[in-house]
This record gives sequence, structure tokens and C-alpha cells, in this order.
Amino acid sequence: MDSNTRPFRYSFVTSVLPLRVEERVRDELGADIADHGPLQVVTASAHAVRGYAAGVDLVARLSGAGVHVERTQPELVDRRLVADRAGCTRQAVALWVNGQRHQDDPFPSPFNLTLGQSWLWGEVQAWLVRRGIGIEDTAAIPTMRDHMRVDSHIAHNRLEYREMVARARTL
Repeated sequence: MDSNTRPFRYSFVTSVLPLRVEERVRDELGADIADHGPLQVVTASAHAVRGYAAGVDLVARLSGAGVHVERTQPELVDRRLVADRAGCTRQAVALWVNGQRHQDDPFPSPFNLTLGQSWLWGEVQAWLVRRGIGIEDTAAIPTMRDHMRVDSHIAHNRLEYREMVARARTL
């Protein structure tokens, strides 16, 4: 493995997987699978220099294992989760969000403005690291740009990936 690589963690929305495909994905990729009604979210990591490369690699590996990837699922956090992961109070997070602290390096813009705001964890994680705030999460989280590029890649190569899934599910 190249010393410049690091693990990137992605979550992908998929249709419900057959049990044998779930087992294969857990065994071969060390993936976590969560049920969400008629969909599942598969979370896995890949080493790469850049987030986009890790995402494309994971889509290919998941497709080769029989998973039909619909799109990426960005990891969103609210103020409580930011405080928990950063080991600080919600009041400290409120000061960051409102621009009352660290004005030289503003807190990331919210991903979603409804119901108390949410942020893309990858952007918050990068901000915390720049500020010297230690976090336990060692996997790099893709940026919104990485998510958009991987989703575009999935859309442009959908037919090729569907063929890979079909071949894998016949094995």
C-alpha cells in the first residue's frame, strides 16, 4: 500500500441485498450494512490518495460482489454529534457555528438548514483537524465534491456496473 494513501469511508444506498451477497460484502470488504425499509446503506472503506479514487474503487468492488449501488450517502451530523465527536459542549459548537470563535477559519457551511441544521461530517472533521481538535475517527470522510463526483461516475457507468452485479449474482 502506498504510504501516501489513507482510508476513506463511504456509505452507499443500495436496494435490499440477497443474504449471500450481504455475507460476501461483509467478509470480503468488511462492510457494515444497515436496513432502511426498502433500501440498505452499505458502509465500507478503501485506501487511496484522494476521496474520489476511493469512492470509485469501492463502487467497482461492491458491484463485483453483487451490490447494485444507487448513490453515495453523505454522513451528516448535527450540533450534538459534532460536540460528542469533538469531545466538547454543544455551547462550544454553537459558538463555532455562529462565528464567535475561530473567525480566521470559519466553521463549514451547513449542508441542510432545516430542523436545526446539519453538516457534512467530512467537512467538519477537516475543520476540527485544522483547529488541532483531536477526534477518534481516523478514516477520512469524503467531501461534498467527492460525493458529487462519485455519484456522477455511478450515473455515467450505470450499465457497466449493472452487468458486473448480474455476473456476480450468478456465481
